[in-house]
Amino acid sequence: TKCNELCTQKRSKESYRPVNDIKQVQSLKILGITFQNNSRFTVHIKNKLLEANKCLFVIRSLKKEGYCQDDIDHLFNVIVLPKLTYGLSVYAASKPELTTVQNFLNRCYKRKYISYFIDIFKLLDKSDRTIFNKARNVGHPLHSVLPKVKESSLRLRNTSSLLPRINTERFKSSFVNRLFFKHNLFIK
Repeated sequence: TKCNELCTQKRSKESYRPVNDIKQVQSLKILGITFQNNSRFTVHIKNKLLEANKCLFVIRSLKKEGYCQDDIDHLFNVIVLPKLTYGLSVYAASKPELTTVQNFLNRCYKRKYISYFIDIFKLLDKSDRTIFNKARNVGHPLHSVLPKVKESSLRLRNTSSLLPRINTERFKSSFVNRLFFKHNLFIK
């Protein structure tokens, strides 16, 4: 009774038959991230922006009480920003959601909830690099999936790296593509 099934959309309009009477759902929350059947994260972003707006009410109230901007910045970094950055590397594959979050951060900067500009793409790059650096440790579960480090920095004409075929825009903006191929992290 606690199980749910999330079926991703197929090209045809036919739906899957339920397996063992397990309820099929449109969205499913796993480890705090809401996955949808259309491979978007609009429900997740909507929920996180609602939570962040509730936190902005607290900051707005304290701002009216006369708190200095340094305290307001600290509160924003502690209670609002983590709500938006949790799972950022997962939902970053969908560009419209990143734009929505960036627009929210722009409004926060404009209304002086934060005294400096925050770029979601810089936060994404920082998050991806943190995950990558942790995954490089031998005991990490993702370590066995990572490509091997090249032994030399020489690029001979008769050899080339084998890269995966990229067929979709979603894969181009995935975590793997952003880190490994865009930044050339495996070349020493």
